[in-house]
Amino acid sequence: MNISDLYQTRIHKTFDEDNVEIASILKASSKKTLKLINYYKGLPLSYPASIRSVDRGTVDLDVQAEQAFTIEKNRSVFIRSPLFKHDVLAQVQYVNVRKKAATFVKFSYVEIMAERRNFIRMELEPSPDATIESPLGTVEGTLHDISLTGVNVLLVNHYPLAIDAEALIRFSLISFEHDIHLKVSVPAKLVAIKDGSLPFSYRFSIDPDKFLERKLSQYIFKRQIEIIKEIKEAVSSD
Repeated sequence: MNISDLYQTRIHKTFDEDNVEIASILKASSKKTLKLINYYKGLPLSYPASIRSVDRGTVDLDVQAEQAFTIEKNRSVFIRSPLFKHDVLAQVQYVNVRKKAATFVKFSYVEIMAERRNFIRMELEPSPDATIESPLGTVEGTLHDISLTGVNVLLVNHYPLAIDAEALIRFSLISFEHDIHLKVSVPAKLVAIKDGSLPFSYRFSIDPDKFLERKLSQYIFKRQIEIIKEIKEAVSSD
């Protein structure tokens, strides 16, 4: 998941000045408990953390093992505390899952836009094949993530579909663990394109009927269970 899809910056002064200010506030409030928020494969995680030390703009935290594992993969985390008017994005410098410790640098004020979404966007592994059908023709790609109201299809070539254009999206959702094989064909509307680099991201809104909505809800719930199981198994084996 692209971390930039999750937030918008909220600069108070400048990036550098905000970075210094945030580190200074944390140093002056070393007894305070923080809340760390991150997203692993689309699943939101929130755990308490405590400040171990602050030195020269570097902040050492004691964290939960489950969050240490996911932070190690994502290399960033959001910090929430009454100390700040906005949430804070921090970059990971060091993380040790076994010791439940992490070191953070490069702090900035942000707003977590992912929290405004009505439904969780779950990443799929492996990414199933998907097709986009419109009057412009049919193009094949892969389904990166899905929610009850949207899908994100990745393409290796540009597809000249305009924003708000309608299309038909086809894909299959398979989970051998939960004995799921769901073939999906759903009307969609293009809402956003990210074409700065490959693969290109085409995000669509969808409006499933009641039957498909129920099936998607079941699949997404079981996908969350899979990810939680993955995290717990990784932590217990470390």
